[in-house]
Amino acid sequence: MTDKPTAAARAPAGAEWLSQRERGTVFLIHATYRLAQLFGRTMMKPLVFIIAFYYRLTDRKAVRASREWLRRVHGGDATFWQTFRHLHTFVQVTLDRVFLISGKGRPFRFTRTGNEHIAAQFASGEGAVLLGGHLGSFEAMRTGGEEDRVKINVLGHFENARMINAVLTKLDPERAATVIHIGDDPVGQMARVHDRLAAGDFVALLGDRTGLNERTVTATFLGETASFPAGPFLLAALMKCPVYLTFGLYRRPNTYELFCEPFAEQLKLPRKERDQALQEIVQRYANRLEHFARSAPYNWFNFYDFWQHTPGRDQSSSAATTGR
Repeated sequence: MTDKPTAAARAPAGAEWLSQRERGTVFLIHATYRLAQLFGRTMMKPLVFIIAFYYRLTDRKAVRASREWLRRVHGGDATFWQTFRHLHTFVQVTLDRVFLISGKGRPFRFTRTGNEHIAAQFASGEGAVLLGGHLGSFEAMRTGGEEDRVKINVLGHFENARMINAVLTKLDPERAATVIHIGDDPVGQMARVHDRLAAGDFVALLGDRTGLNERTVTATFLGETASFPAGPFLLAALMKCPVYLTFGLYRRPNTYELFCEPFAEQLKLPRKERDQALQEIVQRYANRLEHFARSAPYNWFNFYDFWQHTPGRDQSSSAATTGR
């Protein structure tokens, strides 16, 4: 590997995922979620299979991204059924959000590793940042937090999943108040984040997907440099609060493994060594993201060229934007 990771630049090609539209009409999305509520998770398995199989046959970008990912993880070319399983996992986890949000958690089994860190932080009365990624289900992490009376807000870009988020808001209107959309007013949203942390809430940030015109930092990930957003790490440093790494990994048929580990008591970016310190922080995040991704490779839900081999190419996938 000759490329040295460096703090960089602007608007990577991979940010085009933000402008991709959700697949399916509003009616079909509503119908699918209504059927899930009506018939339950077990009865929806044939539909999950059909949707995943449809993506496998028709969504070339998602399939290409899945093959590239699985090749890196497994060290060989992915088969038809391996890429199908990857897409099937994504569809299942997306649909599971209905049951997690609506409080119908009986079909699921949760295991917890590191939950004592969340409990201790909550008991302190001080807020914290939860750093995650598009790996597994953050909804499962939020559900686990609610069982411990922890209020978790989610900050991010949601332009690409408005229809699904509208449906989920109808399922649980109160949860909509815990979603902080960056949108066109990042300064105002930073103030909201500060207020919620000051109130003792937790704020979740996803550190693996870049936005439009966003500063990025490159780090080594699965043997090659990839761009990561600087924003979540800069924000966490600005908030001067503890940061925890969290993931909710799906295991067939109905288990979510919830992980939490301390990432930093406080992220510090010295003025004179700011870029170097930021680079080291992002690389440490990338290392842990790789660790968890390797342990559950079919939970990886960035269905675009994460390493941006051909800048300017449409690297996003409509499948990847459904439900995120």
